[in-house]
Amino acid sequence: GEGSLVLIRELPITHADNPFGQAPIEDTTGLGIWCASLVMARWLASPPMVRRMEGKTVLELGAGCGIPALACAAYSNPKSVTITDLNPETIDNIRFNIELNERRQQRDDGGAEDDATTATKTTTVTTASSIDWGDEATYPSNTLDYVICSDCIYQKDIVPLLKKVVTGLLHPDRGMFLYVAPEGGRDGLPEFIAAMKAEGFECAREEIAPDAYRENPLRSGDEEDCFLHFHELASTVYVLYEFRRVSR
Repeated sequence: GEGSLVLIRELPITHADNPFGQAPIEDTTGLGIWCASLVMARWLASPPMVRRMEGKTVLELGAGCGIPALACAAYSNPKSVTITDLNPETIDNIRFNIELNERRQQRDDGGAEDDATTATKTTTVTTASSIDWGDEATYPSNTLDYVICSDCIYQKDIVPLLKKVVTGLLHPDRGMFLYVAPEGGRDGLPEFIAAMKAEGFECAREEIAPDAYRENPLRSGDEEDCFLHFHELASTVYVLYEFRRVSR
């Protein structure tokens, strides 16, 4: 609900000189918080999206610390939220962040037993899972209403993999893909949009994120800390994308 707090632990990115590693499973960039994920989290916490996520199944790809998915679980009332990445250390940190927020929610609920509004919020099933985009055997067995992702396209050769996993995970009729990325400067994004259109999707939304989505996300409100951790947030323009299947 209004004013929900999402707690996140980030960790030092190992092998900072080459965080992507030699193989996808070695990619440790997800141990840190990336600004696009903060914009996605604010988008999912906006009232129109909160209403849309009600009772839906949601999965985040390349989730890193898991902020967007955890914001979805905290603000809305989805049926389930699955937070995925590949690197084992990143998955462990996602599990930590899920437990961190579940404990906070339990404390809040315990202190608000007399609040009639708490009875309307059912517990969203939130889990962490490892997905190898190229290996369908690692995909969940059920297709999903929403797949979300933030700033995962940074080179053209990732486009076929992302298209494969997104189209493989989404429900064949009602599934939607939400994506946030900085405006320009990301190799492969035009190719991804074209590839999705070739798969029967339309880009139903492509709009600049509101300024409010780029505001200081820290509970303390400390502007120096915000600049230190998220210096790109205020100075970068982010774009919200929504892909949906064309009616057949």
